[in-house]
Amino acid sequence: MANFLLIDSPKGDLMGAVKFSLAIPARYGSTRLPGKVLADLGGKPVLRHVWEAASAVRGVDEVLVLSESELVRHAVEGWGGRCLLTDENCSTGTERIGSVLGQLSGDCVVNLQADEPFLEPITVEVLMKKAVEGDPHDLLTPVYPIRDGVDLGDPAVVKVVRGHGGEALYFSRCPIPFVRDCPPNLWAERGLHWGHMGIYLYRRNVLERLPTLPGSPLAQAESLEQLRFLQAGFRIGTVAVDHSAPAIDTAADLARARQILARRQN
Repeated sequence: MANFLLIDSPKGDLMGAVKFSLAIPARYGSTRLPGKVLADLGGKPVLRHVWEAASAVRGVDEVLVLSESELVRHAVEGWGGRCLLTDENCSTGTERIGSVLGQLSGDCVVNLQADEPFLEPITVEVLMKKAVEGDPHDLLTPVYPIRDGVDLGDPAVVKVVRGHGGEALYFSRCPIPFVRDCPPNLWAERGLHWGHMGIYLYRRNVLERLPTLPGSPLAQAESLEQLRFLQAGFRIGTVAVDHSAPAIDTAADLARARQILARRQN
């Protein structure tokens, strides 16, 4: 794993009476790369890399995989993990978590992406520490500075605009903010753009309200589930980290991840 440096790093052990569940929604029937969560990456399934990173997070009460697939459940239980079967019709990871919320013990639930095998445990610990310290936001999520113009123009890299207090103002696949009177190839140099990592810390009462949330035209337009919460008036706090954890969405991403892992192992 890479040693990602955090801008906001935790000091000391996580303490407090808050219980945390780490949930890894793992849809086997992925649209762009079916079966990617069980694809081989350095001799282990992609999902196992995520599960091992989650299991290394300090201060958690449980780590669970949530999937619609018996294949995933069998694999997870084979390496000693716990997997809950969920409805195959869940359209997002958050819906998958909400569907089994009664089986989770946490006061807070952290949604981890099953296709981000280079997750750093400390990234999750930073979010948890914020929650323990009484951060007022309804959700917490990590962001990182975008320094590459290619990433800025890539719709697969989600961008976020932040308020002075770190609250998320909007998420988009477009390069926001627009920098007037500046060539787009120089935007990344201005230090105004933030990328979003798909990790969410939810307070339990937020997830309990999920069935009553109205639909979100913004979430549908951008294909970004966090906009459903933002449009409904929930406050999303952001925590700055130094680097992203690359996700695997396509066969090319998987090949790239294999190259990254091979370089690190060597």
